Amino acid sequence: MNRKSNKLWVALIALAACIAVMYGVFVRMKPKTEEGSKHIIIEVADNNGDLRSYEFATDAEFLKQAMDELAARDEFTFEGEDGDYGFFITSVNGVKAVYEEDGAYWSIYVNEEYGQYGADQQPVTDGDTYRLAYEVSSW
Repeated sequence: MNRKSNKLWVALIALAACIAVMYGVFVRMKPKTEEGSKHIIIEVADNNGDLRSYEFATDAEFLKQAMDELAARDEFTFEGEDGDYGFFITSVNGVKAVYEEDGAYWSIYVNEEYGQYGADQQPVTDGDTYRLAYEVSSW
């Protein structure tokens, strides 16, 4: 019995060490945010190919917060829903994207590169351009 008890303790200590290492990696690798005033651009490329640009200063840490600020003071609207992967944009400036109907969705680009996060998890950085683009999947 004593051997089984020792093996159990060793396994628990090893598990705790693995969890601690994984948490440390997560904290180190998560997206960094900036606090303070930032000048950013939010572009909207709609279903007709029209591009509208909004340049403004914000203290937002994440893109959705900046979008909320913009919606409160300009001719910009958006809708979305929380999902398994964060905030999913469903409509921008009255243009709805319904994936189930025609494969359409709103994507996020950061400085011309496809975004890796939902709007509520995308960090806002001074000088960056965030493009909300209406796209149709070819799948």
